[in-house]
Amino acid sequence: MMTGEMLFLSAVLVVAFTVANSFTVDSSDSAVMFLNYYGYLVRQPSVDGSVNTEEDMTKAICNFQHMANLEVTCELDNATMEKMNEPRCGMPDVVGHNFDAKRKRRFALGSRWPTTDLTFRIDNRTPDIPNPDDVDDTLIAALQVWADVTPLTFTRVFGDTPADIIITFDQTDHRDGNPFDGPRGVLAHAFFPQSGNAHFDEAERWTINTNDGINLFQVAAHEFGHSLGLGHSDIEEALMAPFYRGYVPDFELHSDDIAGIQAHYGVNSGAPDATVETNPATPQGGQCTGRVDSVTTSQDRSTYIFEGSNVWKIEFNANQIAAGFPKTISSTFSGLPDYIDAALYNQADGTNHYFKGSQYWQFQNEVMDPGFPQDISTGYPGLPDDLDAAFAWSGNGRFYFIKGDQYYRFSDDGVDAGYPRALSVWNIPGNQVSAAVQGTNSRTYFFTPDGVYYRFNDQQFNVAAGYPRDTAENWQGCPSAIRATPDDGDNGVKGHLPSLVALVISSLGAFVLQNY
Repeated sequence: MMTGEMLFLSAVLVVAFTVANSFTVDSSDSAVMFLNYYGYLVRQPSVDGSVNTEEDMTKAICNFQHMANLEVTCELDNATMEKMNEPRCGMPDVVGHNFDAKRKRRFALGSRWPTTDLTFRIDNRTPDIPNPDDVDDTLIAALQVWADVTPLTFTRVFGDTPADIIITFDQTDHRDGNPFDGPRGVLAHAFFPQSGNAHFDEAERWTINTNDGINLFQVAAHEFGHSLGLGHSDIEEALMAPFYRGYVPDFELHSDDIAGIQAHYGVNSGAPDATVETNPATPQGGQCTGRVDSVTTSQDRSTYIFEGSNVWKIEFNANQIAAGFPKTISSTFSGLPDYIDAALYNQADGTNHYFKGSQYWQFQNEVMDPGFPQDISTGYPGLPDDLDAAFAWSGNGRFYFIKGDQYYRFSDDGVDAGYPRALSVWNIPGNQVSAAVQGTNSRTYFFTPDGVYYRFNDQQFNVAAGYPRDTAENWQGCPSAIRATPDDGDNGVKGHLPSLVALVISSLGAFVLQNY
């Protein structure tokens, strides 16, 4: 039976779990925190701190029971709490809040690498296994599990050489925003491309080829699945299931794992699905005003800033405009018109939609998909033409569209009931927005027609202190280069936040946000 206590959590409890997820699920309150942390509860924007409804809670428990292959009673029974307390991966189970307990059981996909030739680096080793070479061999064997069924190759690098996948053994707070919780509980976590790093909790007792302790090979193979872009599977026997199953002597990848990784990288060809030709074309003059038309991120975690007929690109983890940019839009996004109205990145399927007039275009990174453009009325029923901005809001992962002094919230079935609403509820000074984006740091940014931008505080539901700031300087590198070390991720692209983990974990703020 659901109680009122399950429906109202204090900010202190939520923040305590977000910061140090070390606890036992033994009550309604701790179950709520677990369900929030692992993505089963959809947070909605609210200014009064109200939280999810009883219906939301019941659905979350139903979905968790389905994911965990329990009897779906939709009640918080002992079996459910016992499962919540089992050792597991620290990655959220629900990506983008699109979980459907009635769907066919199968793998889940996150972002992917744009190449099949990857590098990895082992920065330290667990002392639990006396011979360091045994640790290395085990980690390499765990990568090989995925190479055996795809065109993927893994090349080891050493020292300070940059690598796609960096492997470390860490304890408690290891400066990635996801502290470990000691023995049992969370065993390890990894980040989707294009971070890919994998961290193992040194508080565990790691072992090889024995039922004692925690089997390093199986956990590593699971985490490397995340590093390659696989989410959690709801098939209990799959490697990518979220819970640790114990040592399996005759380990083989489940057919579900194979189907998932091959959906990303294929079977026979080692080439990426799309090859983007490097085009050195640059716009005439290369000047920028800061009065941008659109800003968006993309599947490879690049950030693109559109103004007129030109586009600027910032590559992930860079602190400057990419070499050769700005360029003309036509030379970078073949088929896309100039002066676009709005841009939206859908993290669930890795596509970008660009809007102009009554049409929209679909791209994957810089390559347009066949069959586009299409009418907005077909792909986004209920939305008006000539949009001003579009974004996935960091507070709840939902899609929002702005036109004039109104905004729309969009779901799979169309514009949500009760929309459009007044843009003024977002408290953007001037009440005018020309572009918006969820940065790669998972923060939301609003750009105005007068060349400044605001970072939004998703918890307090207002503009963050210290804004507005200059768009041209901080996002386009004009008149000088982007600052080398912005204090707080000023342009939304500096930093090392994991892709799908950032979206889910950063939304676990002090209040559950609802109704907007």
